[in-house]
Amino acid sequence: MAKILYIEDIKDNITLVQKVITAHGHELLWANNAEKGLDMAISTQPDLILLDLGLPDSDGQTLSVWLRSEPTLESVPIIVLTAWPEEVARHTVEAYELDGFLCKPFSLTELMQLIDAALNAKSL
Repeated sequence: MAKILYIEDIKDNITLVQKVITAHGHELLWANNAEKGLDMAISTQPDLILLDLGLPDSDGQTLSVWLRSEPTLESVPIIVLTAWPEEVARHTVEAYELDGFLCKPFSLTELMQLIDAALNAKSL
C-alpha cells in the first residue's frame, strides 16, 4: 500500500481521486494549499505526490521546486493533475523534472496507470 499526497484545493476533485486510489489499496492524504502540502510532504514522507498547478497560495511550479529542494523528498515522484492546457502541463513537467501529468478531466483508468507506473519506477 502506497501513501499518496494530493495537493489540491477543490474538494470534489479530492473526493473522486480518493475513491479510486483507496479502491486500489492506497492511502490518500490531502492538503488544500501549497504551504500545507509542503508541510505534509515533509512530515508524512509520501510515496507519491499528486500536484495541482493552480493552488490558492502559490502555483504548483513553485511548490514543485520547494518539494524537490527538500532532501528527503527529492526522489518522490510528482505527478501533475491540472486543468491548465496540455502544452503548459507538458512544459512544466519537463522544465521542473516532474514525473508525469494528466489534464482534467481525465480518465480514472489513466490516473491509476500513471500512479502505478510512477510507484513501480520508484521501487526499481
